[in-house]
Amino acid sequence: MKKKILVCGVGSIGERHINNLISLGYKNISLYRVRNLPFRILNHDLPVYDSLDEALKQCPDIAFICNPTHLHMSTSIQCAKSGCHLFIEKPLSHNLEHVNTLNNLLNENQKYAMIGYMMRFHPFLLKAKTWIDKGMIGDTIFALTQWGEYLPDWHPWEDYRESYASKNEMGGGVTLTLSHEIDTMIWLFGNVLEIKGMVNTASSLEIDSEHAIDILLRFKKGKTANIHLDYIQKPPQRTTAIIGKTGKIIFDYYKNQVQLFSEQIKEPICHTDKTFDKNRLFVSEIKYFLDCINRKIQPKPGIMEGIESVRVALEAKKEMDNYHAKTN
Repeated sequence: MKKKILVCGVGSIGERHINNLISLGYKNISLYRVRNLPFRILNHDLPVYDSLDEALKQCPDIAFICNPTHLHMSTSIQCAKSGCHLFIEKPLSHNLEHVNTLNNLLNENQKYAMIGYMMRFHPFLLKAKTWIDKGMIGDTIFALTQWGEYLPDWHPWEDYRESYASKNEMGGGVTLTLSHEIDTMIWLFGNVLEIKGMVNTASSLEIDSEHAIDILLRFKKGKTANIHLDYIQKPPQRTTAIIGKTGKIIFDYYKNQVQLFSEQIKEPICHTDKTFDKNRLFVSEIKYFLDCINRKIQPKPGIMEGIESVRVALEAKKEMDNYHAKTN
């Protein structure tokens, strides 16, 4: 509880992490932010620095990297050089430049890093993984997952066209911004052997990044996954189906429901939690990360898992990146 924590970037996710840290009893928190915008939900008086060098002179033990994606790597490297453990909001970066530099710095300084894929802490996905590990659906064969939300509804208090999520140069676009689903497939099936992506820019959204994408992945033993991501759907939809040789699992994020269909049971199993608060996921991942730091254990997903998710995303959306390279 006495560790010094620096939060770099105080947008919506930064404010969420700060409030959760305070609720967990952490009080020695300072902020690094460049834009002097009013806080939206933060009501705590904390020291604020507009220079990362000045913020790091306070010798924080841990840095939370919550600024736009294209700034993750430079900020992380500077904090790692200063001797910080790192919690890096997903994705790790918008490209794979300097990731080995960061990994080497962390290893040399014996510091840990975790990537903020909080869906690994969803109780229903954990339940699904337990069912898979116990063989309740037999050997897994393929998965179908989709996540679609209308981008202008994300942050009604700001112009969606100005958000980092909409801008290709800032690491925006659905593939990286909604890469939770990519990480989930890697978590369940392992590293990816083959990647195919098809981007879509057919909506009326005024953004220069991809509006939607369909991704096909191949894993070991011939397993495959189909991932659809978009900034378009109203109402939003987020579902994952995992099919095995003797059954299947269906997870619905917005219904807060997971179902198991298996030859091993007489009736399907269905768990529903209509009172579920997604902030529990953020609290769980922070508690786990800080516990790993205290116990000197490498948290997961770490840098290598973060690299794999970025690699998959970049390969899937290279059609969009090639378009930008030609127009620039």
